[in-house]
Amino acid sequence: MHSSPRRNKSAEWTRNILMVLAAAAIIWVFFNLDLVRKGDSVFSNSAAKKLRFSGELDRKAYTGREIERMLSYIKARNDLFEAVRVDASPQDRYGSVTPDTDIVFELHVAMADGFTFSTPARRVPRRDLVASLLNKLDKDLRAYQKLKKEGRTPSSMINTM
Repeated sequence: MHSSPRRNKSAEWTRNILMVLAAAAIIWVFFNLDLVRKGDSVFSNSAAKKLRFSGELDRKAYTGREIERMLSYIKARNDLFEAVRVDASPQDRYGSVTPDTDIVFELHVAMADGFTFSTPARRVPRRDLVASLLNKLDKDLRAYQKLKKEGRTPSSMINTM
């Protein structure tokens, strides 16, 4: 009869120790989630703060995948950008937005070193909007970096057609 209470007490101690270890592991994981990866913290997503939208197409008009594509581009170059604002509106403001709707967009970019530039307005079908935005941003960024490397001061509009 003595073995039964000892087993119960032993099982209770084992269960309590496992629960304490599990709680400690959960706390350790929680506090280590805020690891910094390429200048971007898990809890404070600075790339998401740098991407802004204006015009008739606000953040809700883009799919999660489209926003993630733009954010991944900005995250990869997080130290270069201060802010990237996408100003996009349908060319026909009264029509519904479909994949074939022409969208007029501009990019307004503030670099971390204080330089700002804007792109000329461009028109693309809605289905090609994000690809065109990223291509234009990449072209302008490469042109900006090339001018800086050559020691030249770029103007506020980089023309890379």
